[in-house]
Amino acid sequence: MKKSVPEKYKSRPETSLATALLSATFATLMCYPLDTVRRQMQMKGTPYNTIFDAIPDAGIVERDGLVGLYRGFVPNALKNLPNSSIKLTAFDTMKILISTGQKELEKIMQENQEKTS
Repeated sequence: MKKSVPEKYKSRPETSLATALLSATFATLMCYPLDTVRRQMQMKGTPYNTIFDAIPDAGIVERDGLVGLYRGFVPNALKNLPNSSIKLTAFDTMKILISTGQKELEKIMQENQEKTS
């Protein structure tokens, strides 16, 4: 996601937050059906023994359609997406700060070497 952002916007915190939100949304959309199947299989008295029992013809898709795999997605997204976005943004910010600090340290060390030489 970040690679598609124009260069002049890459270092802005709001860009980092927006790309983090899009990435977290995409990841949640891709993984949510498996999470639904996992929760169904953990229920007491479930007829599913394997993931292959839960998804196809005799499982969730047969009973509820493809929409059944995304049951509860909106409340889950409202709970998890802000959290994930903030974590990814904080990670990016810290990465930038550490990189900037490292460059500054190297610059100071270079200046000190030149003074002692």
